[in-house]
Amino acid sequence: MPQPSAGEIVVRNRAIALNPFDGIVQTLGSVVTPWLAYPAVLGSDVAGEVAATGPGVTRFKPGDRVLGLALGIDKIANRPTEGAYQHYVLLREGAVTALPDALTFEQGAVLPLAIATASCGLFLGDQLALQKPTVSAARRTGATVIVWGGATSVGNCAIQLAVAAGYDVVTTASPRSAPSLRALGAKSVFDRNDPRVVSTMAQDLKGVEVVGALALGVGSGRPCIDLVARCQGRRFVAMASAPVALDDAPLAKQFGWKLQRLPRVGFGFLSLAIRARLQGVRTSSIWGTALVQGPLGRGIFVDFLEAALASGQFVPAPVPLVAGRSLNEIPQAMARLRQGVSAQKVVVTL
Repeated sequence: MPQPSAGEIVVRNRAIALNPFDGIVQTLGSVVTPWLAYPAVLGSDVAGEVAATGPGVTRFKPGDRVLGLALGIDKIANRPTEGAYQHYVLLREGAVTALPDALTFEQGAVLPLAIATASCGLFLGDQLALQKPTVSAARRTGATVIVWGGATSVGNCAIQLAVAAGYDVVTTASPRSAPSLRALGAKSVFDRNDPRVVSTMAQDLKGVEVVGALALGVGSGRPCIDLVARCQGRRFVAMASAPVALDDAPLAKQFGWKLQRLPRVGFGFLSLAIRARLQGVRTSSIWGTALVQGPLGRGIFVDFLEAALASGQFVPAPVPLVAGRSLNEIPQAMARLRQGVSAQKVVVTL
């Protein structure tokens, strides 16, 4: 049972969500998180009940329902007590939000890392640096944000955050997902499978001030670079993506896989950098938990999300897909995630 220090709370987990990055750390931790100390506990997304509070914590008391961002594998924490995949987890109070009674734990668990990643890409100064979201009527900017990959969990959050910050949003998804993304606030949804989608979007955005793009999902960097290069406004792409997939690495006997795949990753990033430079586009890579190291973390989890969830302004999306009901079932839930999900987020209940 972890003991909370100043500014920390202990949460009894009731639902935990799985992210593709968890699977990448599981197989390629030495590459993507070389700082990680072992034994390690993976996982970033939790929802549950407060079990204990540390000194100085006044927002919560035992029994309160919350959702939170677990930082166990992050550089700033790097300790197993802060990993999500366990019954009791230490969370930092500034990365925790009260969960309204009208929402289930499963709904709450889909949000933390997704909203953190979207917020980093949209609002951090070294990313798109947009104006922050508000729970009151936002000052409309008249500008547009491109969200490539709107049906992802990060995309669902990015659409709602950008709208709450006063921007119009155009996004990509399959036609099946278009109605739900419009319901979240997207102004236009374009078919990501259309081979002419970049040209179609560029034509639609002619004369519109574009303040940048979020590239979400494998292979999304290249079309985003090509699109913003053809738009009026800020030529900047914040990327939470890789040029090739990394989520199919084997758990063992990785030498052949790494020999074949990692050079392609390196060449892919180099090609993107050259492509962006030739077209006058700036790019950045998003680290999804960077917001907790500055005021943006509290601005999102404390000042914005708590009130926005309570009022219904912000809704948990995508819908949870319960793939297990105990810690023992996390491996099978991870296998389900690797099979691929659409407009859903894999969740395990406890």
